[in-house]
Amino acid sequence: MWLGVVIYADEASPLWMRIAEAVFGVLLACWAIRKAILMIIKES
Repeated sequence: MWLGVVIYADEASPLWMRIAEAVFGVLLACWAIRKAILMIIKES
């Protein structure tokens, strides 16, 4: 299984937008890890 999260933070964008992108990236990573764990447990 391949898991990848890309966070793009442009230096010209405002600070709040970079923070929002970082938070979204972390939430996406947590969701993907949770789904992967659930899939592994289900197949066991």
